[in-house]
Amino acid sequence: MGNNPLQKIQTQLTAIIAISFLLIPTTSLTIGLSLGILKLDGILLSGSLPLLFATPMIILAISIYYFSHYLSPVKQLLQFKKNSLVSEQHISITEPIHLHLTNFCRHYWVVCLSFILLLPLGYQASRDMQLSYIFTWETLQIGLLTLIVAVTVALPGYMLSLTVLGKISQHIGLKNIQVSLKSKMLLVGGYIPLLTTTIILGYFSWLNGSISVVILGIWALLGTSSFICTFITVDSIQASLIPVNHALLATETTSHQDLAKNLIPHSTDEIGLLMQTLGHLFTRLGEQESYLQAIFKHAAETIIVSNDNGKIVLFNPAAEKLFGYKTKDIAHNSISKLLPLIVNEEGKPIMIEDKIESQAMRHDGYSVPIKLNISKLRMNDRICYAYLVQDISKRKAAEALLQNAEDRYRTLVETAHDLVWSMNTDGHWTYLNNAVTQIYGYELKEMIGHHFSQFQAPVSHAQDKRALKRLLLGDELVQYETLLKHKDGTQRHISFNAKPIYDEKDNIVSISGTARDITDQKAYENELTYQSQHDTLTGLLNRRYFHQELTRVIARVARSGMECALLYIDLDQFKYINDTLGHAAGDTLLIECTNLLQKHTRDGDLLARFGGDEFTILLYNIAPSKAQSVAENLRDLFDKYRFYQKGKAYNVTCSIGLSIIDNNISSPDDALSRADLACNVAKTHGRNCVHISSKRDEEKMGMSEDMGWAARVRDSYENDKFQLMYQPIYSIADKNVNDYEVLLRIPLSDGGMILPGGFIPAAERFGLIHHVDRWTVRKAIMTLTELNNNGHHARFAINLSGRAFEDHELLPLIANLLKETGLDPQLLTFEITETEAIENLTSATSFICKLKDLGCQFALDDFGSGFSSFNYLKNLPVDILKIDGSFVQALNKTHVDQAMVQSMNQIAHALGKKTIAEFVENSDTLSLLESYGVDYAQGYFLGRPQLDILADIKNRKLDLTVNCSNCQH
Repeated sequence: MGNNPLQKIQTQLTAIIAISFLLIPTTSLTIGLSLGILKLDGILLSGSLPLLFATPMIILAISIYYFSHYLSPVKQLLQFKKNSLVSEQHISITEPIHLHLTNFCRHYWVVCLSFILLLPLGYQASRDMQLSYIFTWETLQIGLLTLIVAVTVALPGYMLSLTVLGKISQHIGLKNIQVSLKSKMLLVGGYIPLLTTTIILGYFSWLNGSISVVILGIWALLGTSSFICTFITVDSIQASLIPVNHALLATETTSHQDLAKNLIPHSTDEIGLLMQTLGHLFTRLGEQESYLQAIFKHAAETIIVSNDNGKIVLFNPAAEKLFGYKTKDIAHNSISKLLPLIVNEEGKPIMIEDKIESQAMRHDGYSVPIKLNISKLRMNDRICYAYLVQDISKRKAAEALLQNAEDRYRTLVETAHDLVWSMNTDGHWTYLNNAVTQIYGYELKEMIGHHFSQFQAPVSHAQDKRALKRLLLGDELVQYETLLKHKDGTQRHISFNAKPIYDEKDNIVSISGTARDITDQKAYENELTYQSQHDTLTGLLNRRYFHQELTRVIARVARSGMECALLYIDLDQFKYINDTLGHAAGDTLLIECTNLLQKHTRDGDLLARFGGDEFTILLYNIAPSKAQSVAENLRDLFDKYRFYQKGKAYNVTCSIGLSIIDNNISSPDDALSRADLACNVAKTHGRNCVHISSKRDEEKMGMSEDMGWAARVRDSYENDKFQLMYQPIYSIADKNVNDYEVLLRIPLSDGGMILPGGFIPAAERFGLIHHVDRWTVRKAIMTLTELNNNGHHARFAINLSGRAFEDHELLPLIANLLKETGLDPQLLTFEITETEAIENLTSATSFICKLKDLGCQFALDDFGSGFSSFNYLKNLPVDILKIDGSFVQALNKTHVDQAMVQSMNQIAHALGKKTIAEFVENSDTLSLLESYGVDYAQGYFLGRPQLDILADIKNRKLDLTVNCSNCQH
């Protein structure tokens, strides 16, 4: 409460007391003079009239001064209350104030008594009477008159003063009852009637000069009745106030619920109704208090309350958990200890309108991110602050993780080599990452907001428009390839992945996706396609592509009835030049022949290198006679051609087989076999000639049997009728067998086996050899995997045909099988003959290197059969040389063979390669090989090919004597 209301109470109190105390002497003197009790003549004669009036004025002045400062202690208390909500000092200060206000009754009536005593004395003094005559009848009359007037006048003033002082209680409270209702009732109901009748009785006595006994009896009866009625009324009121008394006796810790139980009505008057109403009110307050206490104690949010100076007065359990303080430890501490960022320089809270995020300090010294809401409250005219604190550390941690993820994503997107993009439904770019500069050549600002078609190649506009339409219909694009127009003017291949983006109403609002520049990939794919379709040495289309095109031509011929022709060209002197002048000369010859054929082949016809020194030409839409003329012109062209090498000229002719492709041709193999057969007939006729395919060619060459072999080969690999046999390879140093050569056979119904020499030529001639190689590799790797997985350690050497270098599917097949089975590639060795490797040196070198990159080893079979190989051996990346069996078979009998084997072994070791000697058929040969340092040996003396390799591994015991007695040549 401020000073103005208190000053108003002080003024009212002073005015009431001044009027009351002024009326006492004034009324007393007036009545005294009127009744003749006071002798005015005597006062005037004595000249002491000022003294008579001075006495009450002095008392009045002192009383006014005293009571005008009566509320000063209350002012001090109210000033102190601004600094605290609950304080022990506050309680200790209010104690004397309550006592001071309780003593008002005593102070008030002491002043009244002063008037009663001093006013008669002042009157007597003004009459110059001796002190011994002070207590005369006249003095007694004046004293009684003053007493009656004082009680009559001062009592209303007293009641009014109590009413004014009661206003202070709403600000400082009541510790106890200062003036009871009983006292007030006795004054009003007992003393005032008695006083009134006494005044009347006195007046009657003054008027008649005496009082009869009857009158005195009546006065006594009236007084007694007044007091009895008053006491009965007081008792009734006290009965009504029993609940109040119970409530007043309750301690400060008594709850509203307990107070409500005590406030039960004990009367039917207004007080009873008031008690009932208060009981209901306290019941509701108790419920609200319980709710508030439950909320305060069990609230998930931290709740703190401080006073205006920032001193903590309330601290809920959630606050204890968050800050690590107990309520008793943190109470009366400054809020700045917990929330240092929300107080001013004086340590007082700063009012904040909205929720803010801040930092709180825990008991352990760590700061906690919080969300804070501060409310300003008024409690009993005092300001306090309520703080709602929410721990947001988990949310902040989640936000930090999310931000880190977003940063990483943004970094990945912005630094990605792929283009990340978005466009609106009209096709205008809305977002592009930094890769756009690398892919399109433009800066971001040059493309954002522009239509994507502005940056696409014109040739792609139609298909791009269709792609956008598909996206707007809800489709997704995966690896959609198109052409863009780079800033430098070039066109680049680009692959798009795109999907529509929907809003909450399933409407397409934008399109997003990624894109990648696949120009290099396209070039690589084109290169791979070119390599898969072209011969490495000559650049001509290869056997594979020719076979595919021949298939298409035969189908067209069957539909249209047109005629085409197939020329099969074989160089007559190629092997001689290749063996005598070397493979470099042979490669040069093939290139010159290619140039010669290209210059004299019609545009639109198909020229291919079919293999080795063989070429094929597919003549489209040509009559047989014209085809024969073309073939003769080519033969004549080669007859006149000379190959120059090292200053010498070599005549190179060719043999040409011609096959007409008409409705009688059933398949590409049929056409090729006819042309090949015709070429072989031309060679039998003395070479350098052209032969047209006819039905009698098969009879001439016995080729019908070859065609039967081709059918048997196809049936064997398609129906898994091939069988593998395994011949042990003996380690001379370890005297042990861990390696086996894998040999391919076709089983016969009588239990016999067809060796590769019987069916491989037909397989090569009819283009089936690649299937044979793949079947062999697949079956061998699966068998070896099963052996090793079951704990039987072994290594395989797998024979490949001379056409394996041309098979573009073989290397991927080997790689996939190794990946699928998990087989150690070092357990595999692939073999090919020396002659086949040297005839295809470039392809062989590339093939061997790729096999070694997979981790496999490579062996050169039949080494030494052609001595031109010594020139190339150091460049072939093989691991093992298998010495040709013709040098080993009679090694113990021929000194020349011994010298040759020693030389080959020494050369191989000098090049870091291991050696295997084939056809070891006796112990003497084995001993010689051991003395030469040969690494491995193989032959019937050491072990024949077996179908059941598992049995051989389990039962093999190296006993040279026994093996020798059982071997057959």
